[in-house]
Amino acid sequence: MSKQQVNSAWPFPNGEDAQLTWIGEPFKQNSKFMMYVYFQGKGRTEKLLMDWGSLPLLAIQRFYKNGNFTSSKVHKNDETMEITLYPDHITRSERPWSIIGYPDKLKSRNFLFRHEGSVVMIPIIEVIRGILAPNRFLLYRLLESNSFPLYFVESLTRQQLHFDFSSSYHKKYTAPGFLNQLAWLFTNPDIKRMYDDIAFNLMTVGELSFDWRCEQPITVVARVQRRGNSILILEVLQVKNKQIHCDVISFTHPEIRETVQSNEPKLKRYRKLNGNGENDDITLDHEIDGSTEDFDLIQMNQLVHQYVFAPAIKKVKGNTVKQRTKEDESTKTLYIDSDYVRTTADSGGSSLVRGLEHQSLEDILVRGELQEFVNILKIMEQRDSVRSIQIIIDNLPEGLGERKFARLSDGITRRKYIVAKVDLDDGRYCNVVEIEREGKSLSTLILSSNQSIDWNKTLGSLLTNLVNDSGVWSSKSIKRIENKGIMFKKAKHVRRSIRGKEEYLFEKLWSIKLGNLKYS
Repeated sequence: MSKQQVNSAWPFPNGEDAQLTWIGEPFKQNSKFMMYVYFQGKGRTEKLLMDWGSLPLLAIQRFYKNGNFTSSKVHKNDETMEITLYPDHITRSERPWSIIGYPDKLKSRNFLFRHEGSVVMIPIIEVIRGILAPNRFLLYRLLESNSFPLYFVESLTRQQLHFDFSSSYHKKYTAPGFLNQLAWLFTNPDIKRMYDDIAFNLMTVGELSFDWRCEQPITVVARVQRRGNSILILEVLQVKNKQIHCDVISFTHPEIRETVQSNEPKLKRYRKLNGNGENDDITLDHEIDGSTEDFDLIQMNQLVHQYVFAPAIKKVKGNTVKQRTKEDESTKTLYIDSDYVRTTADSGGSSLVRGLEHQSLEDILVRGELQEFVNILKIMEQRDSVRSIQIIIDNLPEGLGERKFARLSDGITRRKYIVAKVDLDDGRYCNVVEIEREGKSLSTLILSSNQSIDWNKTLGSLLTNLVNDSGVWSSKSIKRIENKGIMFKKAKHVRRSIRGKEEYLFEKLWSIKLGNLKYS
């Protein structure tokens, strides 16, 4: 990734330097968090709309050219200084701000403190970018209220901090740099509170603001600009002396398991339709409604975080899985149209082409009512008449146009679904479909067939129709299922104990009587 250029649409002539003069606050547009970024060229200022996740690429008063965000230069008068931010001497300032040529009502929010007789000012946006949220995952959780439980459960015992990650937490974020940053947040309550305040203030006041709650001095190496007796921090380059209050960081993740070599052929292989490889340039496009799993801007800036003591990291592997290395005529080839257009949005519909992958129940950690459904399945899996249960968990498709049901009531969070593949001891398979309801009375759907069914395609169509029909299992959609030779039953959500709910669901599932079934 470091050899790739990251480009964007650019309003200035080729070869002309444009200085980044202002980074606006995040706001919601078309179910995504966006921001306006202002660049000043020769005689004019332009305002660009960018994804909030692009923040790691940006720094105040850097010069950019030709829309290339991985190559920029600084002003010749800028200095690099090491400055310590002492909590007892920090105050917050706020004043109106305007940009020539734009009527936008802006506010300059900064923290002020003293350093060797000078007044030092650091913009709030740079505290976020350089100190609190130096990667895309933390940038987006910063804008959400209490969303960490959707991605992991943490526990601190005897100086060991353990993270139990769910499948929603991307494996790449288990690298040491990401884990240390998480540990810094979760072992320092003052810093965690400061981080959490940002989402609260954004939701209640509508402003990107917070108080300095950090109780320990933080030393930064920064690019600065002097103005008389004042110093403006333009860009945090390095954060030093960070303290993590544990000796060991351990973690589990569904994708990290013990592997054994297998002579069995691969089930599938991936091939790109275009592109020359890792050096192909990337183009940013904020119009795309989602992010790709192989792209993260943290790899493009040189921000360094150092710790007084770096805890040992312990990876706890899950169940054994086969590692297939051979390919033969049975290996399916999946082609990915790699157009190298990316977005830095946190979620959405434009992602890498992939099939739906089953997971074991023990790997799953989800929110609210879906977790209760998983717990019901765990009880069901203990029955003698059930061989195994594997599930698919993913976001609902976007549907046609802007469909509200694809997202929860906040208009941002993607609504999830679960499909449970239940293998019964009499040879039957059933698919049980559960949707994140958020108060809606949407029944669980049970599907089965004695024919060979392309379940990926069938379920994809079913869920897309559900979104297009505003969250209703419509008779038209069900009729399409029946025409394919699939039997179905609806199971209402009953008010019973969790074991009572499991008994009710299993009774519905078992009552679908078919012959010798196939699953594909």
